[in-house]
This record gives sequence, structure tokens and C-alpha cells, in this order.
Amino acid sequence: MTKRDERTRQIIDQTIHLLREEGSEGLTLRKVAAACGITLSNVQYYFPGKPELIQATVAQFFTTCKELIQADRALVLPKDPESSKAFLKRVIEVLVVCDNQEFNVIFREIWALSSRDAALKATLEEYYRDYAQWMIGLIEEIFPQANEIVSLLIPYAEGYALVGNTVPLNRDKQVAMLVRLITEWPTAGRGVKGGSKVGIRR
Repeated sequence: MTKRDERTRQIIDQTIHLLREEGSEGLTLRKVAAACGITLSNVQYYFPGKPELIQATVAQFFTTCKELIQADRALVLPKDPESSKAFLKRVIEVLVVCDNQEFNVIFREIWALSSRDAALKATLEEYYRDYAQWMIGLIEEIFPQANEIVSLLIPYAEGYALVGNTVPLNRDKQVAMLVRLITEWPTAGRGVKGGSKVGIRR
């Protein structure tokens, strides 16, 4: 890791800490600089403004998730029911019903910021378009209805970040429910098509 990469990661880590502790209203480049022990101009060298810093924080979250999942994807055999189902469960645990409460808090704050910042909102929407296409590519070899599945999972993930701790089912049961819905989808994955056909009616 280069010195630039290390500094960038430090700034993003402190941004995450401030978002968690003080919320979006309390986040300023000056506070980030103080938390990092560097000057404001040094932070601005990497991130000219708050929108750029927030965008980099979002990108870092997605990059981390992708790295975790890509490592698991290499082990999946498309025609093997057990590995397909295990991989689907992993995708849902990491990308949808995420137990990283820190990032759940951060995403609430980022969406709050985006409601008042058109440029940030546009950036987030573009990230999600790219993210959706990445997820489709990730699972379409296993689940032919990848478009429908991703259209279910991404909004569910956003809703879970907001209210997941308040609904009747705990996290494990929510994961199991989503796995069951997808693997019982009509003509679902080639690797898991031996299951029940009691799926979502379209």
C-alpha cells in the first residue's frame, strides 16, 4: 500500500467514525483533519469537498463487500445445489442483511445527506446502478432470474439498514427467508431447481 493509499484510508476511516458518532450534520473536513492529526489543506488535497469525501466512503464500502464476495464466488460450482445455496446465503449475509451496524448507521447518514445534495444523490444512484449490474453478473450463471432477484435484494438491503432491528424476525431468520424465497422461485437457479416450486407468483 502506497503512502497515498494509507492516507486516503485513514481519512475515510475517520470519516466513518465521525459519521457514526456525530451524524452527517457533525461531519466537516476540519473535524476529519483534526481526527487524522493533519491539516485541513492536507485533507482537501485528497478530497476537495465534503461530497467527494462522502462519495469515496461509499465507494470504499462497496469495494470491501465486493472483495469479500468475489473470494467466495470462485468456489461455487454452478450445477452444484449445495454450493449454489451456500453462496446465495453468503451474498445475502454480506450484501443484504448486513450485520455491520457501523455501515448501517453510515448509510442512513449518507442518504440523509443525499436528500439535500443533488450531486451526491446522483452519485449514489449511479453507484447503485453499477452495483446492481455487478450483482446480476455475480449470480446469473446460478440463477437465471438474476434481474428479478437483484431487484428484490437491493431495496431489501436498504430497508434493512433502516429498520432491520425492529422487525419480528431476527437476522438469521431473515437470511433464511430470503434464501428460501429465491431458491423456491419458479424455475429458480439451475443449481437448486430440485426444490419446491412454491415461489413468488408473477
